[in-house]
Amino acid sequence: MKALVLYNQLFHYRIPIFKILAEEYDLTVAYSFGKVKNEKYNFQAIRLPVLKFGRFIIHKSNIFKLCSGYDVVIVYGDIAWLKLSTLPFHKKRKFRVIFWSPGVSASYKKKYDAVTKWDNIRDIFYKKADALVFYSEYPIDKYVKRGFEKQKLFVAPNTVEVYQNFERNNSQKDSLLFIGTLYMQKGVSALLENYKLAYMENQNLPRLNIIGGGDEFSKVELWIKENNLETKIFLLGPVFDIIEKSKYFKKAIACISPFQAGLAVLESMGYGVPFITMKDAITGGERLNIQSGLNGVLLENEHQIKDTIIDISYNKEKYLNMGNVAAEFYNTKRKPSDMANGLKKAIEYVSGK
Repeated sequence: MKALVLYNQLFHYRIPIFKILAEEYDLTVAYSFGKVKNEKYNFQAIRLPVLKFGRFIIHKSNIFKLCSGYDVVIVYGDIAWLKLSTLPFHKKRKFRVIFWSPGVSASYKKKYDAVTKWDNIRDIFYKKADALVFYSEYPIDKYVKRGFEKQKLFVAPNTVEVYQNFERNNSQKDSLLFIGTLYMQKGVSALLENYKLAYMENQNLPRLNIIGGGDEFSKVELWIKENNLETKIFLLGPVFDIIEKSKYFKKAIACISPFQAGLAVLESMGYGVPFITMKDAITGGERLNIQSGLNGVLLENEHQIKDTIIDISYNKEKYLNMGNVAAEFYNTKRKPSDMANGLKKAIEYVSGK
């Protein structure tokens, strides 16, 4: 079967998913933004130029003609990509269309699942598709209540790949970890200030490793020096190599990102590290994987950041147990193969298998 994925960018964390799909389908992935490493894949990757008009994106090429050479087309589900969102409306199409998206508004600018003026418009496009695939089970009931057929709704749980030869060893865990681009929305300043307050109460805190670059890097570096915390907080810069990054997860008791809970939630769980964030943290839905007190912690307010850091220093075993549960959750429900299988089920459904 020939399958085409029309996506915005060939993200490194999506490549393992595409590789799994390519084992069963003659797969092509078409993207428009970002750079791609010079690597050999078991699928074909093509770049499609686009034009941007504010919020809207229009491909320069004839997308319908491209899709006509495939049996199934999995489409990036942002309706602002006009030639993609209108594919189901072509009267002469013989290919099946699957929209792939979070299903609800992410909370990058507004509250997660915020009601927007685009919701009803999105429904018009989505109802013309042959199937929908969501990042989580969260949107399913909402779509059924809005008149969508449940058998056309599928879940491919959003996740990332972790280093496959990783071996957990709780006896080696001695640090806290923050990972991601350093900017204010992620709460790195809140983490630093609360770590300082916790250190004033207990100087035997685990060290804090900060992985990432970005706008706030120099400010964070200066803050660490001004507060004489160079022996406790280590600013490591960006780390992209999966093996090198796994070394820091191996040492981490917990991963803390106060204001943002993205794919780092799944990455942490994959390495058996509980994720700590605010219960209303910015998310595309990944925060929903956290069961507070079981495989991570959802905080009610900023003051609890300090309290949690102190608690980790006194009750390390509690967080190691959370890490065990997080690893089990990832290994049974959130591996890349679990995401790929969700997409496979949708492909099989629309193709009549």
